[in-house]
Amino acid sequence: MPALVFSRILYCNQCAAQEDCPRCAPFSEILQSSWVLFLLPLVVVGLGTSLGRAVVAATQVPSNFRRGTICAVAFGNSTGMPVVLLTVVNQSMTAFGNGPIGHTDPLLHLPAYLMLYPVLQWGIGTWLLAPTGDEEITLTIPPPAKMSARERWCGAEEVPVSVGALRTALEHALVPPVLAALAGLLVALSPFRGILVDLAGQANDAPLEWLYDGIYKLGDAAVPLNLLLLGSSLSQGADFEALPLKVGMAITFCKMVLMPLLMSLVVYGLIRLVNGKDPAMWLVAFIVTCTPTANNVGIMANLGGQSVESMATAIFIQYIFAPVLITLSLTYFMWLLSCEWYLPTSSL
Repeated sequence: MPALVFSRILYCNQCAAQEDCPRCAPFSEILQSSWVLFLLPLVVVGLGTSLGRAVVAATQVPSNFRRGTICAVAFGNSTGMPVVLLTVVNQSMTAFGNGPIGHTDPLLHLPAYLMLYPVLQWGIGTWLLAPTGDEEITLTIPPPAKMSARERWCGAEEVPVSVGALRTALEHALVPPVLAALAGLLVALSPFRGILVDLAGQANDAPLEWLYDGIYKLGDAAVPLNLLLLGSSLSQGADFEALPLKVGMAITFCKMVLMPLLMSLVVYGLIRLVNGKDPAMWLVAFIVTCTPTANNVGIMANLGGQSVESMATAIFIQYIFAPVLITLSLTYFMWLLSCEWYLPTSSL
């Protein structure tokens, strides 16, 4: 997955031998057109939190999973699955014509969204899952290590708990795909991109093009491997005693049906506020809202004292319906982007 994200950020179509060869736009231009995606996580998390609270109010959610329900709706898979979906959509559009997304690979816009989203997930998510005053969490924590006499004489101090919590949050937020996106951003904004990819002639003759081609081919394996890992994670099934089916269906409906519909309304308004944007950017805004709950939300639920079994069941139900719901969402998104009343030609 990191190789896929990194190589797609640096990608430049090597089409010098073709008559119709679009130029490779500088990555700074792409980022300037993607600033909306940098702020979009605030809207996505806000909508998800509101819908999650509605699920808690409308259904009989177990007491040990009320806050987990909010997080299950608010925080979707923002790295692995969007990368796969954007890659598949781009390949399909390339094979059958560029379609409504134009010549730009939509995956180039995803890093702008990933800059802020992990911070919100582990910041707001930790706050949402924090136990209330009448709750108690039992964790197996080893006793604190005592400082030696040498450490005391040298002025060593105990590390505050808040520092340890911040370190843990950063470790979970800076996962390999996010680090690959940040590394790709640094390389794409520097002259080193021209060493890895032929930007001038687009004739596949950059000095280190062979290295980039190897990373690109390695990234091609991410899509089938991701599907294998997904099947493995769903093999254990669901525990409907931990989470009633009614609650799981409500979470799935809000996360994978209402969220995409609401985001289509948000994007409709943004298109009219922000003119001249690449439609591939709006596709990214759509796709990040139609994915199931992120798997690492289960880790957050465990740290917050919420039922891990309930979270696993909620994710399982979403993935059962994901093939149908995501397909319908993608069809809906592509139809919207091809409609003149939704995305005027003047904004392309």
